[in-house]
Order: sequence, then C-alpha cells, then structure tokens
Amino acid sequence: MTGAHESESKVEPMIPWYVVSVTAFVCASAVIAIALLGPLLLESIQYRTSQSGIWQIQGGDLVNLLLISPILLIGAVLHLLRKDGSKYFLVLTPVVLMYTGLSIGIGQEWSNPEYSGNVEDYSWLYLIIIIGGLILLVASLSMFTEKDAPEFKKRGLRIYVAVMVLFLLMFAAMWISELAEVMRTGDTASGSYESTPTIWWTVRYLDLGVTIPVGFLALFLLATKPRRAYSLALLFFGFFVTLGTAVLSMGVMMTINDDPEAQIGALPVFAVLAALSWIGLLFLVKDKLSVIWRPDAARTE
Repeated sequence: MTGAHESESKVEPMIPWYVVSVTAFVCASAVIAIALLGPLLLESIQYRTSQSGIWQIQGGDLVNLLLISPILLIGAVLHLLRKDGSKYFLVLTPVVLMYTGLSIGIGQEWSNPEYSGNVEDYSWLYLIIIIGGLILLVASLSMFTEKDAPEFKKRGLRIYVAVMVLFLLMFAAMWISELAEVMRTGDTASGSYESTPTIWWTVRYLDLGVTIPVGFLALFLLATKPRRAYSLALLFFGFFVTLGTAVLSMGVMMTINDDPEAQIGALPVFAVLAALSWIGLLFLVKDKLSVIWRPDAARTE
C-alpha cells in the first residue's frame, strides 16, 4: 500500500532534468544578453522601430534584467540541485519567453526605409528564447500533480476571479476599441499605428488571440477545477506577472520621456492588472513557500 502511494506521488519527467537545467541557464543568458546589448545599456542592437518603440524596449529590458532572468537562474540552480521547488520558478517563464521572442522578432518595421538597424543580426537570441520557452513549457507543466495544489477557500477564490475578469475585460476593451479606431480612421489617436504598424498588429494579435483568452481560460479553470488546473494557473499568472510588469515598465519609460504615444489613461489599468497578477501568484504559492526552499525537498525521480 505504501509503495503504491509513493509511486503515485512521483512525477515521471517529460524532459530529462539536465536538459531542463541547461535550457533555463541558456534562456537566462540570452535574456541578459538581449537586455545588455539593447538600447537600455550598450546599444549594440539597433531595432527597426520608432523612438517610442525604443523606449518601450528599454522598459522591457529593465524587467528582463531585474525579474525574468533572476527567476530563470533561480529555477535553473534549484533544478540542477534536484529540488522540487524549481518547478514553481520555471513555470513562470515559458510564455513570456515565447511572447517576447515572437513580438520583437516579428514586430520590426522591416519594410519602412525610415527605420534602419541590425536587429536581424541578433535573431538567434530571439530564436533561443522562443525554443527555450517551448521546452520549459512542456517540462514545467509535467512536473506538477494534483497533490501540489493547496486547499482554496471558494468564496475568496471566486471574489478574486471576478475582479481579475473585470480588469481583463477592460484590457480587452482597450485593444478592441483601438482596433475599431484603426479600421474606421486608419490610425490611432496617438499615432502609434501609423508610425509602427507591424508591431502594433503583432501585439494586438498576440494579446487578443493568446494573452487575454489564456487569462480567461485559466481563471475559469481556477474557479471550477482549482486542483486539476493548478499548474496551468501558475503558468498563466507567471505570464501575467512578468508581462504585466514589463508593460507597466514600458508605460512608465514612455511617460518619463514625454512620449506622445504614451497612453496615460491606460497606465492605471496596467498597474492594477500587474498588481492583481502578483496578488494572484502569491495566493497560489503562499502555502508552498516553505516547501520551495526546504533543504530536503529534493527530487526522487
């Protein structure tokens, strides 16, 4: 009986632990390189975008250095040490890695002769984080079982989900209204569409087609099947914490540079979404904090 219980509690890894550890280290190195070589510091990477786009990239690079790369490095080290707590870090990063690689790699104004640059010379860095994100996505989700999920109080959970849904709807409404404005007038009020149409469409497709639907799906599963959807909920909140913090950083960077394309009215919405994402993530892992750092919490597979 005891043997059966132990076998059920073990998780068969989808991807070998050493591959996952190396992937996390490589992704962290690529993210740091992108941030250091970009306009925030060394300016070696010249992006084919507007000045507003450069300020946004600076904001994103700041979050890459201070948030995303440390999460990857901590997850990589813990996984290398065969600590079960590594999965709580690794699961936070896959979607934002793929999102960042795709949005920057695809979203350059390649056909506009007004924008020059050399970002294509660094395309391998963006391919690394896209591929690495995919590997970490499969690996981290397969590390969790229903037994990892804590006990949730239904009333508090439903209140949180309702508030999060409200702000996701506000986020969706902002992008849909801009989409309707472009279809009606050919540009946005700030001129952001006309100056950089490629990245504008890339972000709207990714957000309206992936980010927001994934958010609603994760919240629905969290409210209806919290134990079975625990790993997916962590994946979503990891994405929203990292992306939400990056978007807020971008908005702040645009505002302090007096960017005419800065959406001052949208900053509070992004700030609340980022705050709610952090609260949601802490709510999901608060009962696991002692396990994550426990010295004897090593993997057995």
